[in-house]
Amino acid sequence: MTGTGTYVATAATVVGASLLLVAYRDYRAYVALGPHGLPDTFWGWYKQLKLSRKARKDTTVPAPYQLDQVKESAGPNGTKSYLNKLQLPQRTGPRPKIPGFTAPQRQTSAVATADMKEQMNAYLRRLVARNPDALQSELSVLEGPVPAVQLKQGIERPPYLRVTRGEMIHVHPPDGSTHVVLSLTDSRSVIEQGWGQRHRLSGGLLGWGYTFIYAPRDQGELEVWKNIVCAAARYCCAEITEIGTPTMPA
Repeated sequence: MTGTGTYVATAATVVGASLLLVAYRDYRAYVALGPHGLPDTFWGWYKQLKLSRKARKDTTVPAPYQLDQVKESAGPNGTKSYLNKLQLPQRTGPRPKIPGFTAPQRQTSAVATADMKEQMNAYLRRLVARNPDALQSELSVLEGPVPAVQLKQGIERPPYLRVTRGEMIHVHPPDGSTHVVLSLTDSRSVIEQGWGQRHRLSGGLLGWGYTFIYAPRDQGELEVWKNIVCAAARYCCAEITEIGTPTMPA
């Protein structure tokens, strides 16, 4: 082999080894996120890697779409707001760290405490109990063995809930972040005020309103979170019935 050929072969070996190391570290970071909708194995990592070809990176851009082009898929109430705007202040501090995986979408900084996650799930249980004719609490069809708020079985799903099979809210056990289906207007407000960002598959395999909400860091942020999840339930059931707000526990 000539000197040039030896150099090329050596360079190719170094590049190949570097790429393998980067891939291995990425895989280990994926597995470290814990169980979720995809297998926390090599094949799950590989599947989300293939999905990245259909994913977007502009998840903190509030509305990267032409509104008139997505109104139909968002339903007749997609441009309405169901948030209490007085209870949606600007979030303080930087956004938490979100690894760039297509799935799962999780935060690795500023995660919720165990007590906070219990308060969140208790509130969702009360939300369902307050609205038994429209909502149900079942294991998530998107995240695996995770409690989720879904449209009650037997009710016809609006277009924006068909892709999620009726699911509108679920809390992620490892970090306390939440996925919700919001109206386009409310998703934009949440992102602009710093409380969340879109899923990387939103506007593709998922609707534009599929939004990731950061974990509450204190009781004040928990109240903001309650405002957001109630807005999701109101929007998702707007064509069916009016959603009642949960009462305080006795």
